[in-house]
Amino acid sequence: MFVHDVLKTIYSPIQAFETIVKEPDIKGPLLVLLLILVLNAGLQYASASKIFEAKPMPNRDEWTESTPQIWASNGHPTKDRDNSTTVSNYSIASSVTNRTYIWMRLTDIGPYNSSGKTSYEELAFWIKWKRQNDMLESPTSTLKLFSDRSDNHFKLDFSHKSSNSSDEWREVRVDISPTSEEWRPVGSADWNRITGLEFELSWSTSANLTVKIDDLHFAKFVPLTEGFLAIWFDWLATSAFSFFLQWGIYGGTLSLVIKVLGEKLGSWKALFIVVGYLFSVKIVHILVAIISVSMLPRARLENLSQIWPTSLPYQTIIFFSLVTDVWMAALCAIAIRNFYNFTWRKAIMVSVLATLLNFIMRPLTPIYL
Repeated sequence: MFVHDVLKTIYSPIQAFETIVKEPDIKGPLLVLLLILVLNAGLQYASASKIFEAKPMPNRDEWTESTPQIWASNGHPTKDRDNSTTVSNYSIASSVTNRTYIWMRLTDIGPYNSSGKTSYEELAFWIKWKRQNDMLESPTSTLKLFSDRSDNHFKLDFSHKSSNSSDEWREVRVDISPTSEEWRPVGSADWNRITGLEFELSWSTSANLTVKIDDLHFAKFVPLTEGFLAIWFDWLATSAFSFFLQWGIYGGTLSLVIKVLGEKLGSWKALFIVVGYLFSVKIVHILVAIISVSMLPRARLENLSQIWPTSLPYQTIIFFSLVTDVWMAALCAIAIRNFYNFTWRKAIMVSVLATLLNFIMRPLTPIYL
């Protein structure tokens, strides 16, 4: 019976609440909670499958933490330790005297595959340069990715991503894939086989130059679903707590409004159970959200705020959340009218006031529904 009552609040609310107020059953709101948790789990998983985060290669910092002998340079590669290293204890540094350029090269690695969605799609590193004599000129910064031989490579100008100031660390992330238009292929460069890389910084006039590299690594982009189960139980508990908190607040504000208007409150327990049925509209809201999320474009975590908010599916979710609030207020008016035998005018007034109080208190409560 209570299952039918829950469903009926959605498609025939007047008849549903006529039945519910006669014998409020706590099983109804608990069923609503169960359905919300199950559907919300589906929504969270659907969202996580659309969001991708960088997963660094194993031993991500080994190239800048290990022996400097694996590096070649027109200077002298050394293991550098200072208080400004970005990730671990050391970085790889090289210095030259009275030169216009400095390069550092790492070969005989991998090979690494960057040809598709399941392969490495990003190269990340921290870089710092220091130029004595003239602190004002910033360098032309070039990156090469080799395929076995130095004359087979991809070339990228990353000057706009490196620091314009001497002795300042800057994180750089570059896409590495056949679809990236920033790279210029030279010779028989092959994205399926990346075996080395080279940094070169150059200036127009000679000076004493130093370059430091830290946290150099390739990364794949994996969906957030990979870590979904690890956090699901914590999220489930938090979501259930949020449901009961909002249920209590809605019931409390409704009771307050009724008391302020000078009406007898009656059984608070019965009122609380009836209020629980109002959350059935959240079921529809989550279903709409699941459908909308399935139409959202895939996005990297760092670009999410630029891609999703402007899309139609995301705007649909936001709009329907407002529709749900209005819908819930309408159900509240119907429930109050049947529970207290109020006139429609008084029931609507009570519902509007309670809804406004809930809006005021919403920023103070966590929302996971």
